[in-house]
Amino acid sequence: MSKLLGSLLVATLATGVSLAQNAAQPTSGSVSPSTALHFAPGTTIRVELAKSVDAKKAKVSDEVIAKTMDDFPDDNKEVLAPKGAKVVGHVAEVSPRQGESASTLGIAFDKIVLKNGTDVPFKASIQAIGGPDLSAVPTNEPMPQSGGGAPTMSPGHDPDSYGGSMGRGGMPASGPLPPNAQGVVGISGISLSAGTTGDSLLTSPKRNVKLDSGMQMILRIVQ
Repeated sequence: MSKLLGSLLVATLATGVSLAQNAAQPTSGSVSPSTALHFAPGTTIRVELAKSVDAKKAKVSDEVIAKTMDDFPDDNKEVLAPKGAKVVGHVAEVSPRQGESASTLGIAFDKIVLKNGTDVPFKASIQAIGGPDLSAVPTNEPMPQSGGGAPTMSPGHDPDSYGGSMGRGGMPASGPLPPNAQGVVGISGISLSAGTTGDSLLTSPKRNVKLDSGMQMILRIVQ
């Protein structure tokens, strides 16, 4: 009997240790408390669009990818989200221009991906949008031609789209957007407002909205 009780006790202890070890292991994809990154509401993040988004082709729920243009350290000054970290969003609403109807493109940003591969979810609105930061272009790259405040046409440009040449090859000259920038900066014929689903809505009454890679955005954390 004593041997049986001893065996049961050892088995119970072993099971308890196993459960404790499993409980201590972080869930895949989660952020451990020691590396958690929290963005307080009102925090602004400067990002650069990583791939173009075209109102003529985009569909609701399509992924929108941007990259941070600054480092984000934790309380111990350790960089958790370095410059170039991926910020992921989605197309919340979209409509191409048809007849007299305006073209619209609504975008909502959902999360940032840390250097350790974990996701930090948030909700962010677009506070400001503008051309690429030409001061950040490497000196061995050709500088985009200034359009005198309006986008210039590039080969293959769609005359029915705003922003078809709004990438590094045809944007008007622009520096870094300041954290207090508001609305559409340096781009004519397009407006920025709040969308119907908590997204940020870009509207053009005369042409299709198209955002090229390289465009800057100031995101403001909502929650």
